[in-house]
Amino acid sequence: MMNNRLVINTLRFIGLLLLQVLVIDNIRLGYYIHPYVYVLFILLLPFNTPKWQLLLLGFTMGFAVDLFCGTPGLNAAATVFMAFIRPYVINSMTRRKDINDNDEPSLGNMGISWFLIYSTLMLTAHNIVLFLLEMFSFKLFYVAIIQTLLSVVSSLLLIILILLIFRKNYKKII
Repeated sequence: MMNNRLVINTLRFIGLLLLQVLVIDNIRLGYYIHPYVYVLFILLLPFNTPKWQLLLLGFTMGFAVDLFCGTPGLNAAATVFMAFIRPYVINSMTRRKDINDNDEPSLGNMGISWFLIYSTLMLTAHNIVLFLLEMFSFKLFYVAIIQTLLSVVSSLLLIILILLIFRKNYKKII
């Protein structure tokens, strides 16, 4: 079980990283829309993932994206922040008895409403940090907000599409 989870998460890491840097980053959707699907890796880690491991995996994924995109530390910082708040978001959205620690917060396990709220909160946190760091100024705060809103929507649509394409069996989707 542990080795199976490790293989799945390793393949997920590599697949989402390659999808982000080779495909999605090469599709231009305008100045304001920047979809990020690599964050799905952090979103889908099991509930019982230790906090230190979340931070380390968030940094590793963000740093890998930064290496390919030439954005020194921006994605790493945003992804570490997202990994940091993840346990608090999950705890505020669920009761302990409602989740199995070995499960992952996916569409199939938690249902579409829960997953949409969870993903929206996490993507918003990631994107606002990323865009504010990128601008390094509050003068263009409204631009960061517009980019965040449009990027969250586009990221969420792509993430749901990816999850539906690679779904196993979703009984709780609706």
